[in-house]
Amino acid sequence: MERYENKRRWPRFAAYLSVQCTVLDPGKADQRQVTGMTLNIGGGGIALLLGETLALGIPIMITLGREEPIRGHVVWTDRRMLTFLKTAVPHGVAFEKPVDASWVQQWVSQGRRRAHVRAPVLLDVEFTPAGTGAHGTCFNLSQGGMFIATEHPSPPGTEVILRFALPSVAAPLSVRGRVAWISGQDREASAVTGMGVQFLDLNPMDTAVIGTFVDRLRPDVSAPDASPRLRSARGSRRARR
Repeated sequence: MERYENKRRWPRFAAYLSVQCTVLDPGKADQRQVTGMTLNIGGGGIALLLGETLALGIPIMITLGREEPIRGHVVWTDRRMLTFLKTAVPHGVAFEKPVDASWVQQWVSQGRRRAHVRAPVLLDVEFTPAGTGAHGTCFNLSQGGMFIATEHPSPPGTEVILRFALPSVAAPLSVRGRVAWISGQDREASAVTGMGVQFLDLNPMDTAVIGTFVDRLRPDVSAPDASPRLRSARGSRRARR
């Protein structure tokens, strides 16, 4: 435990990336493979979501990206919860040897780049500005925000509460956001009337759930981040500036 406490002194950074773990069960010849997602990363350890609960103290090999596997051991677990991954269990893993700071920087950069990737969707959204309820349709989604098509967008700067459900997620998400821009107010034919909303203070679990959902929707990293109509709407918005 003392060695783990020392490693906890390393700064932790939020990063939501796919991870592959090899479980090194003592006394077993076969090594199990478990996939999951990171929640935060530091030079001395990592917090991640896995689809099963691993025993405390069990050694595992963690693979992130193309780097060589990192050996660590489980130092804590939390309660199982429902996510887009169906059920997932938070785990804390302490690395046996601290990793180079350049690796941590690279992982955090990957997580930030991923946060800006958008996927086209069609989701019903309820938003509540100034205590009143309204409905719209989410046309694209990322870990940073969404575009909502609605005939009654709120003015830029308005804080809203968004409520929406993702397929295979048990409970709807409730997210606080701020309207960043609106489109279609001049009623031109190519513009979609709606608003771009930036998420505020998104918690790590909701960020991981949305990130996983977006990753499963887009066929590859280079996929377009919106439909042609939405790109027209954005172009109209830029032209009016």
